[in-house]
Amino acid sequence: MKKINLAFSLLFCCFILASCFSTKKAQLKETLTSATTIEQTDTKIVADTKSKVEARLKSEVIDAEIADSIKQKIAKYTNDLDSFKNAIAFINEKISTSRRDYKTNRSKIDSSFGLIDRYKSRANYRLRRFTMINESLDIIVNQQHMFDLAAFFGPGKYEIPAEKRPIAEQLFSPLVDSLVGFYNKYADVEKKATLVILGYADGSGFNPDSDIFKTLVEKLNDSTASKESMNQKLSEWRAINIGDLMEYSIEKKIPNYTSIKSIDFLFVEKGKGEEFPSKLVNDYKTDDERRRVVLLFWNILPK
Repeated sequence: MKKINLAFSLLFCCFILASCFSTKKAQLKETLTSATTIEQTDTKIVADTKSKVEARLKSEVIDAEIADSIKQKIAKYTNDLDSFKNAIAFINEKISTSRRDYKTNRSKIDSSFGLIDRYKSRANYRLRRFTMINESLDIIVNQQHMFDLAAFFGPGKYEIPAEKRPIAEQLFSPLVDSLVGFYNKYADVEKKATLVILGYADGSGFNPDSDIFKTLVEKLNDSTASKESMNQKLSEWRAINIGDLMEYSIEKKIPNYTSIKSIDFLFVEKGKGEEFPSKLVNDYKTDDERRRVVLLFWNILPK
């Protein structure tokens, strides 16, 4: 009789444990279902943002420098998302096996749940930053005309004449307002702004007797420098000159925005030489028009 009671007790205990494990599995699966919903939402946000970056780059609305910086930022979020996905998959696998296997991997399962909880707790943090990235890409499209601005360079010149600087500053003012205003809108996000300035030159050569020819030969340290090399250097100087003007204009605007005392800014000034953006070929046909072109792209990314 005692043996029967003992067997019954053991059977009853096994039943209770199995029942408890089934209840636990149901609770875990409910948690994983909500986590999977977040994972699917974030996967779509990441994919859509990547697609938008590629589209903007292809249409020359942003340049490779900005595209790369956005991709690096997305890659960071993608790594976190991959870890989140792996944690969900691991727990799903272990709770689908025996109770013994579940108990053996309990510490790893708890660690995975800790990762899931941390990821879920930062949902608003991630959404705010992806909203910021996507809005900046949309603003660039909606205000694309602001980035096809002409400086006032004459043949063989790389500085804006003093008398024309106020006019140039006025032309660039909408871009500066847009940039600083966007920075102010996301005052709660730790971020860094990037302004890319691309300078251009026409395909004409240089008079060996001209001052600019002598200056270029001296800077390049090459008396036999090609026309292309000289125009490359000239376009770099033009980009730097506009960069200085933009930095001055931004610093002057900042006091008008009460929540901004300073901007963490990176200026990227690059010369494109005789290369010319395909989207402007039909608008800028003459050498005089092409030598004046400076393209500006800005982007503000969360750190």
